[in-house]
Amino acid sequence: MKRLKYLIGILLAATTSASAGPITARATMDSTTILIGEQRIIHLEVEQPKIIAVQFPDIKKDNLLGGGIEVLRSMGKDTTVIKNGSIRVREDLIVTAFDTGRYEIPPFKFETHEPGYSSVYPTEKIIVNVVTIEEDFSKASIKGSHDLIRPGFNFKRIFQYFTLLLILAGLVFIGIVSIMFFSKKKEQDILSFDTKDKRTPEEVALSSLMSIKEEKIWEQGQQKTYYTQITDTLRNYFMERFHIGAWEMTSRQIIEELKEDEDAKRVEDKIAQVFQISDMVKFAKYKPSEEENELSIVNAMFIVQQTTQVQNQEPESGTPQDGSNEEEGKPFTLSK
Repeated sequence: MKRLKYLIGILLAATTSASAGPITARATMDSTTILIGEQRIIHLEVEQPKIIAVQFPDIKKDNLLGGGIEVLRSMGKDTTVIKNGSIRVREDLIVTAFDTGRYEIPPFKFETHEPGYSSVYPTEKIIVNVVTIEEDFSKASIKGSHDLIRPGFNFKRIFQYFTLLLILAGLVFIGIVSIMFFSKKKEQDILSFDTKDKRTPEEVALSSLMSIKEEKIWEQGQQKTYYTQITDTLRNYFMERFHIGAWEMTSRQIIEELKEDEDAKRVEDKIAQVFQISDMVKFAKYKPSEEENELSIVNAMFIVQQTTQVQNQEPESGTPQDGSNEEEGKPFTLSK
């Protein structure tokens, strides 16, 4: 029974072969001359009956063909239907070579394992020549040396460089002047007492406080500026009168520092009132009442008056020297 099936298969294959044609295998190359490192394509092609399975050669990457021809990769298989029930299957291999020489690529073998078609179908061998580029120096002409070319005087470029240099110098000068100006201004703001001013620190402070009192800028809602002017005046006065770095100190530090002085200790509560309400206005957005605004300027003037240093001055001619001066000791009064 098995033998009968085998014979029937042979007859069917023979009948198919007669109608579809034989199996043919070919291997061609687009060029048999390769420069070192250049890539070429080998075309593997087989024409076969559609019902027959033909196995292509097993070409793996990095396999060498003919000793020095290297397979880089396969482009895959492509199948085309042709006449008489046959098909054409094609596979392209990209190859290269890195050594010069003449190489012989052996035949590629296609195999079938069908009843009546179990056979090997080899291709023709391929001869490949790998060459390198040769340079012909016999035709090269050697030219003599030339004199050095000296560039001409470019007045326009020199003028551009000079203008740029002047601009940079001007910017540097402006920067230096600006730094000096603002440094001087800052120093004058901190040391508001003019060195040419012959008045005492107490007189300067009282004069400034009187101006602040008369302006009453707090009535226009400028409480923050109002208290800043008061405390700045007191800081300048404390720096001159008690020789402390009032501008670098917080309100609390100023109060603690002045506790060490007997004169300032007598008005400690007034100092605390002015600086504490000033901090509340500037940092806590506190809105003091009219009475508090008036009290703050009064306390500031009282602080200066009560801590005024006694000046040792020689009495002028015609001035009583027995301490009976009517103006001496007269208290300072405020007028609204």
